[in-house]
Amino acid sequence: MVSWQLLIFGVIILSAIGTIIEKKTLFKEHAMEFSASVAFIVAIISLVFIPFLKFNFPFNYWIYIYLISLLGAIAFFLIAKSTRHMEISSSSPLFSFAPVFTAILAWIVLKEALSWNHLFGISLVFVGSYVLEMNPKKSFKKDLLLPFKTLIKSKYVHYMVLALFLYAITNIPGRFILNSANPNAVEPLTFMFVLNMFLAINTYILIKIYHDGFKGVVHGLKKSGKLIFIMALLMVSWRSLTSFAISVPSAQIALVTALRRGSILISTFFGGEIFKDKHLKQKTIASLIMVIGAVMVIF
Repeated sequence: MVSWQLLIFGVIILSAIGTIIEKKTLFKEHAMEFSASVAFIVAIISLVFIPFLKFNFPFNYWIYIYLISLLGAIAFFLIAKSTRHMEISSSSPLFSFAPVFTAILAWIVLKEALSWNHLFGISLVFVGSYVLEMNPKKSFKKDLLLPFKTLIKSKYVHYMVLALFLYAITNIPGRFILNSANPNAVEPLTFMFVLNMFLAINTYILIKIYHDGFKGVVHGLKKSGKLIFIMALLMVSWRSLTSFAISVPSAQIALVTALRRGSILISTFFGGEIFKDKHLKQKTIASLIMVIGAVMVIF
């Protein structure tokens, strides 16, 4: 059996590539159309799982999976909107906040203790976010509060942080449902199939209410069909690998969440190089600080 650490390594590579492709696609694509189009193709690709599906799990799990998909659909749209309007080397490092939110929620909901290591890790994530928003061309003393002002005023930073908080909320029930130590655990492929179908329904409802409905999906596919298909294929792959990793009893959800953020360094540096982002060296250092902090959160 493949170790969950190896599965997460696959997730890191695939999600980093996906982040870069997402940014490239969003240069010419509306965030809502992109989200709905990707969800639609993901649902179609997921049909290949049908021969392997097992629906022998409690009825109330359907409700849990739907709620996970609802929060996930909103979070995915918010991330797409943030990615579209921010440099990839600025948006990617913010994913380091995910393990922070997971640790805090585990402390509140599961009564798990927060050690000094956890608090130091959380502090490093915030220090990294400060470095991320520093303007190297300006005086450090004169603009000491500038990074805080940027983080507070930027609505796209707010969208990203809210999305990561929503994802963190879904981690706890997701872990419970998938954990193979649970006698009623849902098979990973079955979980992904149901989740992807619900996500497609939810994103369609969102685009129907806030945009132009199915016309937007068709427009998105016509405009960026190849990139959207590649993005969807990557997404199905990394979601499936993540589900298999989480299903392993020894894999702690906070640890899985933290380790998969290794993709931040790849997408920040290579994505920044590809799209010619400004102050890339500074942003790479900031992302490294945030990744170290994210990993320390779970030790």
